[in-house]
Amino acid sequence: MRILASAAADMSGAPPDDAQLRDGPEIARLRARIRQLEQERASLQWMAGHDELTGLANRRLFHAVAPERLRRDDCSSAVVILDLNGFKPINDTYGHDAGDEVLRVVARRMADCLGNHLVARLGGDEFAALPRAPHPDVPPTWWHEVATSLSAAIAPPMLVREHTLSVTASIGVVPAGRSSDLPDLMRRADQAMFSAKRHANSTDKAGITWVVATEKGDHTETYGPEPVAGCLPGDPVWVHRSGARRAGAVESAGE
Repeated sequence: MRILASAAADMSGAPPDDAQLRDGPEIARLRARIRQLEQERASLQWMAGHDELTGLANRRLFHAVAPERLRRDDCSSAVVILDLNGFKPINDTYGHDAGDEVLRVVARRMADCLGNHLVARLGGDEFAALPRAPHPDVPPTWWHEVATSLSAAIAPPMLVREHTLSVTASIGVVPAGRSSDLPDLMRRADQAMFSAKRHANSTDKAGITWVVATEKGDHTETYGPEPVAGCLPGDPVWVHRSGARRAGAVESAGE
C-alpha cells in the first residue's frame, strides 16, 4: 500500500519529501561507482590476456584462443614462431628503454602485416601468430606469401631514440593442415625457428631467415637487402655499424 500511495503522490504532483531528495544523489553515486567497477573489471580482464608492453595477446590468451580457431577454420592455418636475432646487443648498447621500443615497433609491424589474424608476444623477444589462408582453395604453398610479407614488414630500419636500428629474425612456420593439436604445432614451429637460427648463424648472409616445416621436408629462405653490385667510390649505400643501419658511401671499390 505504501508503494501505491507513493505512486499516487507522484502522479498527483506532490513535491518529493526530504528522503527522496537524498536518494537522488545517492543513486547517482552508486551508479557512478558501478560504472567504475565495471571499467576496472574490463581492464583487469584485458590485462590478463594481453602483453602490457606491446598490447598484443600474451601466451595465455594465445593458447586459449588458437585451438578453437584451428578447430573451426574452414581455411588453412599455420603456426608461426618468430624470435629476434641480436636483440641483446641493442639492450646493452642503447638501454632497455630502446629495447622496449624495438619490441613495440616489431609488434606493430606484425599486427599491421597480419591484420585480423591472432598475433601474440610469448615473452622476451619471441612472438607467435596464427595466420590463415584468405580462402579455402589456396595453393599448398600459400604460407610462402605470408612468410615473405612478414619478413618484409620487419626488415626496414626503425628510428628509436634518435638511433636508426635494424633487427633480423628467425621464423619457424608450420602449416596446420587438418591438425588442431596446438602443442604439437607449437613444438614443430619452435624447432623450425631454431633451424632458421642455426642456418642464419652458419652463413654470412644477413637478413631474416625462415624455415617452413612441411610433410615433404623443410623449406628455408632468407629475406634480406639485395646485394649492391657495380658500386663506385662515393656511391651512397646503407652500412651497418654497431648494430645500426646508417647512410654511408663506398670508400673503395673492387671486383
